[in-house]
Amino acid sequence: MTILIDIAVALGAFLAAAYCMLLSRRLRALTRLDGDVGAAIAVLSQQVDALTKALETASHAGSAAQTGLDSSIARAETATRSLELMLGAATARASAAGPDPTAATHGNSAPAPHARPSAQPGARPRVIRHREMSGQHS
Repeated sequence: MTILIDIAVALGAFLAAAYCMLLSRRLRALTRLDGDVGAAIAVLSQQVDALTKALETASHAGSAAQTGLDSSIARAETATRSLELMLGAATARASAAGPDPTAATHGNSAPAPHARPSAQPGARPRVIRHREMSGQHS
């Protein structure tokens, strides 16, 4: 009976040694993986920092471009109003001056298609502007 107990103890010790070797290999693999994962995390952290800086730079550039576009739009609207006033004044002067004397020499007795007679003499024609809203301004 002692031999059986000795064989069982030796078999148990052998199995314990084999299990310890298996755990040792797994622990070494985990340590290597942890080093690789740590390096990957460090690289990803650097990339996140670089992307954050790039995003801030793009945001500042976008806000500067929007400011420039807003000022350009304001100048264009001012110029449009000025041109409309000049066009209205020129049309009013043309309608107040009477029929075009050059139209009779060319055989055209009808007024030009763009010039409409006004209902009252000396009244300014109404200028209608059409705007397309392609985006909203902040």
